Amino acid sequence: MMKIINVFTFLLTAQLLQAQTQQGYVKTLGRPNKPGVPLSNVTIRFRGLVNQVLTDKDGNFAVILQGKKEGDAIILQSVRKNGYELKDRELVGRSLVFSSRVPLEIVMVNSAELEADKQRIEKKAYQVADKNYQTKLKQLDQQVKEQEITKEQYQKELQDLEEKYEKYQSLISDLADRYARTDYDHLDSIDREINICIENGELEKADSLIHTVFDPETVLERNRAAKEAAKAKMQLGQDVINEANEEKKHLQRIQKTVEDGKKE
Repeated sequence: MMKIINVFTFLLTAQLLQAQTQQGYVKTLGRPNKPGVPLSNVTIRFRGLVNQVLTDKDGNFAVILQGKKEGDAIILQSVRKNGYELKDRELVGRSLVFSSRVPLEIVMVNSAELEADKQRIEKKAYQVADKNYQTKLKQLDQQVKEQEITKEQYQKELQDLEEKYEKYQSLISDLADRYARTDYDHLDSIDREINICIENGELEKADSLIHTVFDPETVLERNRAAKEAAKAKMQLGQDVINEANEEKKHLQRIQKTVEDGKKE
């Protein structure tokens, strides 16, 4: 009888640990010319735990979070790998949702590649800004020369142009950082093309594509796809809840069997 009790106790402990295990994986940032790949040897620590885990060669990790149940909040304390940084700099310290069924995705970016992409995007943006400024300035000079506008209007238009130019320049650094951190693995074909155009400074082409996105037929199709994706996620969440409830009942039955065995 003691052997049976020990077996049940072992199974109960194993299933409890499995139910409290958060799976996850770490990948690199997907770029236009290079999709993301699994990232090994990343050290990950969750708040409340002393020990850290390490991703395997496929970028996978698993950490036991005792006392956690589906939907509980979990918080990353640190994610580290030499030469890399998190795509989302605010991921550490943010409340995430524990799930023993749904893996946690963490995206990292090579710091050197990130800096190179930022510089490339900034350079393109400055070139476009300067070109647009010079084009508009020539138009204003021509207009005042041909007396299409007064000198007072010219001064007002010039001041407005310079203010817009300076404002755009002040935003370039943030814009470059945002687009250099974009994970192209999660973009659909239209969003992907728009982002590539913006990165390359092709703002007019990007604007044309954005208007295409808001074409009624295109919007309808994208909304339909988004609705189906949302339904799939909701169903996945419901499946997780159902499985968790069934697993809880199963564990309770095992516990009762163990307790009944002890009474005998």
